[in-house]
Amino acid sequence: MKCQWKQNALRIVLLLLSVSCLLTAAGCWDDAEINGRAFVLGFGADAGPEEGRYDFTFQLAIPVSGNAESSGAIQYTNCTVTESSVASAIRLLEKDMGRQVNFEQLNVIVIGEELSKGNFLGMTELFFRRASVRRQSCVAVCAGSAKDFFGASVTDNAVASDAAVALQSYDDTGSADAMALNLHSLYKVVSNADEFYLLKMTPCAPDALSEDVNDALSDTETNDGQKKMLRISGAAAYGRQGNYLGELDEQELELLRLITNRQISGVVAAKEADGSVIDYQIKQSHCESECSLQNGVPVFTVRLHLSCIPIDGSAIGGINTGSHNFTERARRDMTETLTARLEALAARSRQSLGSSVLGLQDKLRQRMPDWYEQNADNWEDIYRKSSIEVEVDCTVIGGGIIR
Repeated sequence: MKCQWKQNALRIVLLLLSVSCLLTAAGCWDDAEINGRAFVLGFGADAGPEEGRYDFTFQLAIPVSGNAESSGAIQYTNCTVTESSVASAIRLLEKDMGRQVNFEQLNVIVIGEELSKGNFLGMTELFFRRASVRRQSCVAVCAGSAKDFFGASVTDNAVASDAAVALQSYDDTGSADAMALNLHSLYKVVSNADEFYLLKMTPCAPDALSEDVNDALSDTETNDGQKKMLRISGAAAYGRQGNYLGELDEQELELLRLITNRQISGVVAAKEADGSVIDYQIKQSHCESECSLQNGVPVFTVRLHLSCIPIDGSAIGGINTGSHNFTERARRDMTETLTARLEALAARSRQSLGSSVLGLQDKLRQRMPDWYEQNADNWEDIYRKSSIEVEVDCTVIGGGIIR
């Protein structure tokens, strides 16, 4: 009897092993053939030809069957679909291409300039629902249309990949709370009813770079076929409901990097009393903010500590930059210049741009959570009445860059 039981057990084990081998030989039944897929690297959204319809642009990497060469195994192409929703656009794209559209490689979501001035957040929700996508996909706005943005030729790679690298590299620190938002961080601030901003990108012709972004953009449009450079040309600010508030230019964005402790390099220009300009290289910066209440009104103090070194300007050639007189005058000029710029940015943030540009809403909520919870519904009105004091402590290291 015992021997019979052992024989039955052995037969069951052998049967299970045989079934496992058959399943392994059959291959993967739940995976699609790679040549039947199209991988989305970048997604763009623009206002459409009529109300309620939008132009959705997909930058695709399409595997090419039968091509052993690595350079020819992938083809990049852009497809623009006009539909009323992202889901219907994807469905139409899959039907017409005869391929499964895959978003596992989605690097960047770009909102066109016209659409960025409306509420577009609903168009990103479909991607946020995909766990593998929401932490890797940067979100930005662009000058002009997203369709033209993805049509720009930047390098031999797809422009979506170059844009993602540019956005992720914008912070010197590269920390989790980066200035360039991904889908996860975007929906985190939205769920917290925070104001936020998105970096703005512009493809520019490298031989026509200009401080005036409009000039650079117009030069790009007249130089089709040339390789472009991606330029972070500012940012768009949004309210707690995703409503558009206004634009920050490149200078304001550089100040924002200082305030948020993102800038440990770079150049700041300061005017002297005679109108001449000297450029200073930033060696180290640190910013701290404090908040309190006076008669129910928030009072913020923003303190910026900065050390820098003169590197260029009319005074470098004729004055001993290592002298005490020069470094003292330079310290005063830099302090006055940065204080004036920060006060102007603080005024704009209260009047139109919202508190996100200085990070003060978060600061108040962390320090005074009970008061903030009671007054959160009226935050915008409260912030407009708040007081923002700016203090700049600047140290100028004399000697110039080569001394």
